[in-house]
Parts: sequence; C-alpha cells; structure tokens
Amino acid sequence: MKCLFVINPVSGTQAFHKSLNTFIGDLILQTKVDHVDTFFTKGNNDAFERCRAVKKGEYDFIVSVGGDGTVNECLGGIIKSGSETPVALIPAGTVNDFANYLNLPLKSQPFVDMINDFHTEKIDVGEVQGKIFANVVAGGMFSDIAFQVKSKDKNTWGPLAYYIAGFSQLPQQLAMNLHLKITADEAQFEEDASLFLVANSQSVGGFKGITPIASVEDGKLDLLIIKKSNVAELLNALKDLAIGKLLDNSRIDYVQASNIHIECDKDILYDVDGEEGSTFPLEIKCLHQAINLIMPKSN
Repeated sequence: MKCLFVINPVSGTQAFHKSLNTFIGDLILQTKVDHVDTFFTKGNNDAFERCRAVKKGEYDFIVSVGGDGTVNECLGGIIKSGSETPVALIPAGTVNDFANYLNLPLKSQPFVDMINDFHTEKIDVGEVQGKIFANVVAGGMFSDIAFQVKSKDKNTWGPLAYYIAGFSQLPQQLAMNLHLKITADEAQFEEDASLFLVANSQSVGGFKGITPIASVEDGKLDLLIIKKSNVAELLNALKDLAIGKLLDNSRIDYVQASNIHIECDKDILYDVDGEEGSTFPLEIKCLHQAINLIMPKSN
C-alpha cells in the first residue's frame, strides 16, 4: 500500500511532531503500507493544492496531520481532485473538534490498528462560497477569536489561548448585534442575533454537544442562532450552549437544513474551521457522503 502524509508543521507541539516518526515507522512495520510520501505545508492552501493534485489510484489513502484547518484543506482538495481517495486524520491542532467528535485515535498503536482494519465510512462535509469545510461556519460573538490567536500561543497554551483572548474582549463580544435574513431549505425568517453557526458535527469550539442532534451522515447541516438579548439572557444562553441544553432555551434558534442562505446587515469576518472568511451573503450547502473517511470499526 502507498500513502501520503500531509503535515502542518506549525500545528501541534514539538513533542507531537517527534512522535510522528513513530506513527510512520509503526505504519510501515505493522501494516501493509510499504511506501510513505510526506508533504509539509508552508502556508495557506498548500494542503488543499497538494491533495487536489492527487490522481485517482495514485495513493491508497491520505493522512491529514494538523488541526481543523488542515483537515478542511485536505478534504477540500480530495473532493476537488475527484480521486475519491480515502483519508485518515491525525489530530494535531489546538481543539480538533472534528476528530474529537469522531473519536479518532490520538496515539500510534490505535492509529495503526485502524489502518489495518481499513474500515471506511462515507461522511458529509459542508461547502460555503465554494470552499469546503469539515466542521463549522460561525459569525458574530467570539467567532473571530480563532484566527486572532497566534500559532505560538496556541501551541503554548492550548485551548486556554482562546479563552484568554475571548475574555479580554468580553464587553465588545457581548455587545455584538447582527440582523440576519435566513433561508434554510424552504423556511425563511429574520433574526436579530449575537451569534450564528452552521455545524456538521456536534463539537464546536472545544465543546461537545453544542449542536446535539448533528450527524456527519444525515445529509443536513445544523444552524444555531443565539438571539440578541440582554447580558443576563446572553450569559444564560452561553451556559446552556456549553452544557448541551440549548434546545430548552428560548433565546436560541436551532434548524436543520441541507441548503442555507444567510444575509447580514454588517460586513463582519466569520470563521470557517478556524480560518477567516469575509464575503456575504453566505451560500452554504451539505455535500452528502462526499468523503471516504477511515475510522475505527468501533465508531
């Protein structure tokens, strides 16, 4: 078997990248893999372009090594290539929402076992403005924190780096007010909101269960909106969001749809799997069963 490792060298700690040699060595010693190519990214879209260049049958599988942004680029490149190459993920980012939701292995031996089993599932991804995303598109309160934090701080402090940045901007973030016009499949509505997010999985921002009925196999994306509220209502909504009780909160809207159109009265930056987006209106759709993902059989 032949595989390609696409590695983001600035994602993850030095200790992790030293352990990556163990992953590759164990893969060759304990599986049918006898050829490993490695590609190290140097900037934005490198992972996307490398995966897009892969021809059908060139590799038996691709391994994405990095955070949610690297996963995003690899999956996007594979889809655009038309190669249908199966992909495995080694999470090495700060939060790793998508991989954590799927309970993918973090250590070498479970990863090797997964490759030996070579169990694949067809999973959904999202597309926004023609760009693939694996996990989430978000705008409004706290959504721009992810791309404000420097890689050095993320590797040093982990998720705490995001919380520090968010807390330092708390008054401005709580004052966020967006007027949204939304079409979700056939439904149309308007809302004054502090935050919106469109998720593919149940894990967002390091919290599991934020979108509690989301699935990567249902052909739908989950739209969540926190309505504009006073500070007490807003903090209560954020609490319910964090503990997975959002469906009981009247200040939170929750809709599932395959196609979502969002207009906003402000030119704001929004988050696409931790990367920056800036163009409205948003045209978002679910690409059903678009990726062959290598997963543990137990999942």
